[in-house]
Amino acid sequence: MPIPPLLDSTDERPIELTMGRGQVELLPGIMTPTTGFNGPNLGPTVRVRDGQNIPITYRNTLSEAVAIHGHGLHVPGELDGGPQRAIEPDSSWSFELPIRQQASTSWYHPHTHHKTGPQTFKGLAGMIIIDDENSDALPLPKTYGVDDIPVIIQDRKFDDQGRLDYSIEDVEDGMLGDTITANGIANATHRVPAGLVRLRLLNGANARYFRFHFSDNREFLKIATDGGFLEEPVPIRELVMSPGERNEVVVDFSDGNPAMLVSGPRAQAVNDERRRDEGERNRRRNREPGGLGDMFEVLQFTVDPGLPAIRESLPRQLNSINRPTAQRNWPVRRFDLFMRDNRRRGVLGAFQNNIEMSMGINRQSMDMRVINERVRLGERERWVINSFDGSHPFHVHGCSFLVVSQNERPVAAEDAGWKDTVRVDDSAELIVRFDHKATDEFPYMYHCHILEHEDRGMMGQFTVS
Repeated sequence: MPIPPLLDSTDERPIELTMGRGQVELLPGIMTPTTGFNGPNLGPTVRVRDGQNIPITYRNTLSEAVAIHGHGLHVPGELDGGPQRAIEPDSSWSFELPIRQQASTSWYHPHTHHKTGPQTFKGLAGMIIIDDENSDALPLPKTYGVDDIPVIIQDRKFDDQGRLDYSIEDVEDGMLGDTITANGIANATHRVPAGLVRLRLLNGANARYFRFHFSDNREFLKIATDGGFLEEPVPIRELVMSPGERNEVVVDFSDGNPAMLVSGPRAQAVNDERRRDEGERNRRRNREPGGLGDMFEVLQFTVDPGLPAIRESLPRQLNSINRPTAQRNWPVRRFDLFMRDNRRRGVLGAFQNNIEMSMGINRQSMDMRVINERVRLGERERWVINSFDGSHPFHVHGCSFLVVSQNERPVAAEDAGWKDTVRVDDSAELIVRFDHKATDEFPYMYHCHILEHEDRGMMGQFTVS
């Protein structure tokens, strides 16, 4: 498994990310045409620090316009990289990126109107690591590429010649591939130290949900969600991730045994109450969300005793999260996610023929000319998201939020941290606050992060003022 090159801007050096075409060996022995940043596929890991202002340039050498969104960054709407910020071919966008948030793992990817799905699928994505004084002080694995490892997990589909095949069998499911890649390659393996290893997991797939666990059923510790550290490590044996989510976990390889990270049903979970309830919901829908029931081998780990290893226990406290209690006088906003049955039309046909898009929020499909919500700066709100048809990862730009409940149950301990993407099977309730402005010209987005749903209209716009 390749480790993405590190663009370290913790000294505020300028960053340049150039989008271009190339070829890469995604499958053994086959060169596949792809796109990427500063290379043929995916992009470098960008590392920054809280409190910095980073000069950054996105340069587009492709033949089509691309908008690039900093997913998870707390920045004003004009710097967010929504669809209004499309960079035309042979053009660039330069600005100063203010970093004002705690240590976390974010990412960058296309957010081009109607084209987010195919552009991301072809390879335009990369990770962002944010450091701060707290992350500096915590005794965690933090040697990039050795015991602190970025892992971008995606699914891909190929034609008979090994080219990427962006054909969608069911537009409600979105783009589901049959080959899993880690950092851009299939059948990935990686050598790790005989000690604690930190994995920064990013579900960079267009539509696929993953249920990660290890083939030997080993326990591991979850230490961070999308927007920062949990208050304390939470022991788990499996981890469900919807598209767009990031999680940091620490795995103990001090026993020296190899281990396969897999995705799919775990036999030991059949008696688990939460899993049983999830199964009942999915039976009502007559399918698992996003191929969650599919079984895949993701990444084979082997232990190299020659690598420097950390074997100390993790600290008991990682973070301090002020978790406010919802007040009656807070504004409440409701977002209902819906799909119409337009499967036969196909994603591209719906746009090319100018037919009404088949997905939306609050009975409205995305319209670049319409501001759907107006939010007050610095004011806490309750957002209630409901899905009456399938599971959807709901992403909000410009902030991190706290999840109060999912499916009318209190949020689980492993998800009780800062988030910007939440899985909505039936319902979810969030506490949100926006500390940066977003104007009518450059509003923020809220949307389903199944990219084909976003492209079909399950997205809205809001200002903060």
